[in-house]
Amino acid sequence: MPAGLPLLGPDDLDLLRRWARADHPKRTRAALVKEAGRSGIERADALCELLLREGWLVVRERLAGGAWHWEAIVWRDLERLKQLLGLSSARQREEERGALLGQFRAWLADWAAATAGAAPDPDLLDEMDAALEPLEQERALRPDVLRTRLALARALAEWRAAGQRGLRRDFALRARGATKAIGAADWRWLETSFDLERLGVSSFAPVLWIAGDVALHWGERRLDAGALHCVGLPMRDARRVERLAVRQGSLLRYWAIENRASFERQAQALPPGELAIWVPGRPSAEWLEVVEHLLRLAPAPAAISADADPAGVDIACTVAAIWQRHGLSWEPRQMGVAQWAATSQRWPLNAHDIALLERLLRNDALHPQLRALCEAMRAEGRKAEQESWL
Repeated sequence: MPAGLPLLGPDDLDLLRRWARADHPKRTRAALVKEAGRSGIERADALCELLLREGWLVVRERLAGGAWHWEAIVWRDLERLKQLLGLSSARQREEERGALLGQFRAWLADWAAATAGAAPDPDLLDEMDAALEPLEQERALRPDVLRTRLALARALAEWRAAGQRGLRRDFALRARGATKAIGAADWRWLETSFDLERLGVSSFAPVLWIAGDVALHWGERRLDAGALHCVGLPMRDARRVERLAVRQGSLLRYWAIENRASFERQAQALPPGELAIWVPGRPSAEWLEVVEHLLRLAPAPAAISADADPAGVDIACTVAAIWQRHGLSWEPRQMGVAQWAATSQRWPLNAHDIALLERLLRNDALHPQLRALCEAMRAEGRKAEQESWL
């Protein structure tokens, strides 16, 4: 067996690295010639001849037209060759993959435990589990790509836990140190694996969606929301609203609705004096601040509608806290045991749901209707989405 590499020029050394990068010990002549690029057949033949003399490979030949032609090579010690070339072997990459995934799993368990008492996001934990599964199964994924994606997942969890919200470039700056540091392939992976909008990573400026026959005033300028089915206000503009008034009469009630489809359906037939607001999943700190700003301008009680699942109950409590701080009443609307029991949905609770459910039930101030819903979910081990009835 060869002890070392022959003396090679930079171009031949680069070509040899490309040839040896694949893990299979056999390489066809067509593949080697293709990787040789413009220099093609002559360069591939010359390098193969040198490696054959040095004992690094054997040649497979076939007889054609009365002459022998080589059609493939077989490396004699591919793992040793990779070491000399500074390339990782399949075994090394698998060990590195295992270490990366193990470290991430350990971090995720610690992070979930540490945030269990501070408004955890069960949906995000579910997404993390779902995103990890293909990463664990996709053994051909290079360790450097795996490392990047696990780092992005961790950065996304920390971004969410910190209540951050912003454009994709803002997330990229926080996660990778530069606004353009996340490539297109990694953005596609993030889009496929996570609900980025819900997690506060927007393609465009964050928006507050409202519906109702109300007028919003900025000095002498005014927006009549009642002229539209629903309207999206950029958050920074919603912060500057100076007056909120119902076109006829007074504001009787806010209606905060979590599910987007339900919000748009209810927006079509709101009763007079009611202002509907879409709750974008677990609301960001900015969303909560903007809604509280509107509430100061036009105090009124609230109805809150969210999914009949542990996360929905927790979201309802988070939104309700705004009204509680201002001494205003609120009540759940169409998110009780009756709606949950009547639906055909039979989605089982997962481990994250169960942990959140227990935390909710330990809260003595939990609204009686929501407590009854939580107890029913715990008893039957299932949850439902409000879109099926609202």
